Amino acid sequence: MAYQSIEPGRMRAELTWINGGPGMVFRGPDRVVATLTFDLDPEGHISTIHNVANPDKLHAVADGARHELS
Repeated sequence: MAYQSIEPGRMRAELTWINGGPGMVFRGPDRVVATLTFDLDPEGHISTIHNVANPDKLHAVADGARHELS
């Protein structure tokens, strides 16, 4: 099943830093389609997951304002 008209096999997921925290960027062939960011508890476990798929809010990521996780 396609997501935003993009077949899953044509998407890629990248681990990255978003707004100073860990996250993932999901890209289609021609655009960023979504991000996930994670809040961590004191032990380093994920306590909250934030999903952004609004194109108006994805400009900074799409324009390359991010840093890869090492």
